[in-house]
Formats: sequence, structure tokens, C-alpha cells
Amino acid sequence: MINRKAGDFLLTKYEYKEKFDHIFQLFSSGLIFLNDNGILLDMNSYAEKILNINKNDFIGRTYEHLSNLFNISDEEKKILLDKLKKDGYLENHMEYQPTVGEYKYVHLVVSKQLESGLYLLEISDESEKIYMKKRLDQSESLRTLGQLAAGIAHEIRNPMTSLKGFTQLLTQNATDDAKRYLTVINEEINKMEEILTQFLELSKPSNSKFTINNMEEIIVEVVNFMGPQALLKSINLNITSHIYNDCQVVGDSQLLKQVFVNAIKNGIEAMPQGGNIYITITYKLENFISISVRDEGHGIDDEHINKIFQPFFTTKSTGTGLGLSHVYKVIEEHGGSIEVSSVVGEGTTFEFILPICNSI
Repeated sequence: MINRKAGDFLLTKYEYKEKFDHIFQLFSSGLIFLNDNGILLDMNSYAEKILNINKNDFIGRTYEHLSNLFNISDEEKKILLDKLKKDGYLENHMEYQPTVGEYKYVHLVVSKQLESGLYLLEISDESEKIYMKKRLDQSESLRTLGQLAAGIAHEIRNPMTSLKGFTQLLTQNATDDAKRYLTVINEEINKMEEILTQFLELSKPSNSKFTINNMEEIIVEVVNFMGPQALLKSINLNITSHIYNDCQVVGDSQLLKQVFVNAIKNGIEAMPQGGNIYITITYKLENFISISVRDEGHGIDDEHINKIFQPFFTTKSTGTGLGLSHVYKVIEEHGGSIEVSSVVGEGTTFEFILPICNSI
């Protein structure tokens, strides 16, 4: 028979708790324990990292303080809670907007532990997988568009060139009334050519001329170029820079200018009654530069915001839906990314993030 003292059992219990705590903290998913009343008892460091929170702000508080972090309505919360109470198990995918940074996409599994009666919430960060899928979907859309463009470009270009030539010939001997009609026809042909040019721009292989560029100088040049158009619409363009003068980006200056011209143009069109557009240049994550363009326009609703970079998607009555697709392609070719946030009735912010070629 093996004899043990009471202290031996206490030591074994302590070691077991220490081992559990070690596994709890190093588990590959975020873990949160709640009691039957929905009070948060503990969470591991990975849960803090995924949600970008401090557990001390949540321990001892109800689950509602945690659920408020997620992009979910009160009605959806009630449905999910009823399901959890009924089945003792819940699995769902949710969007989460940290205080700082882009949206995160998380996979949640909540299960009731029969032995302890506690609820275990397991959180997995699937943001990288979701963003990769979005990039692949966007690339596939552009590739399909390119194949379509290559097939029809020749068929459209030739008839338009002929039409343009005939309208110019007819104008020479036309009456004043006829000249007005021919002018309208010619303007419409020019619009068609512009759409086709944008169409082909998305599809053709990149022949970009990459050089080292001072981003602050590019932004100032674009703002000066767009200034008169903004002034006519009673819109103020405001630049704020938090970078050093030597902040440089490797890229095609003309393509980059097109990106920011498009962003400011969209902001102007979103504010028919006038207002302000704020352009902010700052560093992001040490080796990146962020250029945000914020307007005070009508905003973009949740239904449309995930579609704005798709070719031909537009909410404008006269838009082609190709401008932002081109912007997306250019930023992607420069190794960057775009983040968009919008509140209907308050405005939209486009943030363009590009790698810099010198250390801060």
C-alpha cells in the first residue's frame, strides 16, 4: 500500500490547476468561460488578442458587454440566445470591428459543459481566410472581365471610329439644327469611347513604370488638380500630413494619381450640397503609409459596401461601375490594400494602405 499525506494531494491538485491554466492560455483558439447566469469568469490571452480587448474590462460582467462588440442586432442576439438555452450548443460566424484596425471575421462555438455547468465560448479568427477569398473573388471577376474585354474591344472600336468620322463629315454641310444633333451624337460616342477605355484598362496586362515617388507630393498635386472642380461644387479639400518628407513609395505615379483623383471625385459627387473632404496622410504599422479620403456625403449602406469594387456595380444613375474596380487593381498591383468605412447620412472614408520603401 502506498501512503500519501494530505499535502501530497494538495500539491497534486495545485499542479493540475497549473497545468490546466498553462493549456488554457496557450490553446490555439480564444477561450472564454461564462457561468449559467452569463457572467464572464475567465478568458485566455488568445481571446484578448483576437478581440483586441483587456480581459480585466470584462471579467465579472455579463455576456451582453461582450456581445455588444459584434455586428449583430438585438433581434439576432435573442434568437441565438434562445437556441443556446434550448440546445446547449451554438455555432455561428460573425463580423467584429475592433477599436483599431479592419474588420475581423470570427467563428464562434458556444457549448455547455455538463460536468461544471459552465458555458465555454471558443473563438477562431478566420479573417485571413475571408480576406483571401474576397481577393480571389475580385481577381476572378477582373480576369473574366479581361477575357470579355479582349473579345469585344475590336468589334466595338471599329464601328465607333467610323461613326465618329461620318459625324465630322456631316457637320461640314449640316444646318444649325442638324449640327446640334450631330454634336450630341459625337458627345455620346466620346462617352462610349471613355467607357471602353476604362473597360480595357482593367483587362490589359500591366505596363506600369515603377519609380520611387514622394507620396505627399503626389497627393498635393492631385488636390491642386481637383481644387477647381471642388470649388465649383462648394467643397473644401483639406490635407493633413503626419509623415516625414522622405516617405517614399515604389509605384507608377500616374496610376497612383488616378486612384486619388477617383477617390476625391467620388467624394465630390457624394456631396451635391457642398461640404468638406479630408485627406489624411499618416504612417501605418511602421512600414506602410495610409492615405485616407473622407467625405461628408450620403454614405454607402451595408448592402452595397461589399460590392463597390465589383466591375459594373454602381449606385450612380450615370456611372459605369468601372472606376473603383480600376482603383482596386492599381492598389493591388502596388502591394497595397483598401479599407472602406461608411455611415449612411454622415459620409464615407476610403483608406489606401501602401508599402513604403524606406524605414521611418
